[in-house]
Amino acid sequence: MMLESSSENNDQMIIRDRQGREYRLQVNGDEDSYLIAKLLYRNSEVGRLQCVLYPPDKLVIGDILIRDDVIHAPEHLGAALLRRLVEPKPIDYRRRGLGTHLLQFAIKKARQRGIKRICGSLTQKDIHNNPNLVKWYKKHGFEILPPSQENIENAVLGISLDLR
Repeated sequence: MMLESSSENNDQMIIRDRQGREYRLQVNGDEDSYLIAKLLYRNSEVGRLQCVLYPPDKLVIGDILIRDDVIHAPEHLGAALLRRLVEPKPIDYRRRGLGTHLLQFAIKKARQRGIKRICGSLTQKDIHNNPNLVKWYKKHGFEILPPSQENIENAVLGISLDLR
């Protein structure tokens, strides 16, 4: 996966998926309290990272979502007319390495800010929607923990990555 900066202020970058398709990573947030990164393809949001910052030492991953139901807007009139006749099939953007990129982006931003630990919560719904989620976080160096007071109310597991 490749990351390229496309602007001097780093609020937008270009990444490539496993097949070489380009996506725009648009970063918004308050430097001191939250981080939101949207992954855009053909001007449609196909992925999102939401994090909350608890300076000086913690970043909490609120959500990493890669969509499996994107229907892109028609690029020209002919496509718009055809869409009226034929129901377009939604596109699944999962399993293209995009979630991994968003997670690596969060880790990079945390390190740049001197954050010592990244944590988050996994719910039964998260695990049901993605049965490989626990394995995926482990692959990226996260510890899988029983839920604690720092996790959301309906968490079944906690995740934690020590950046020290």
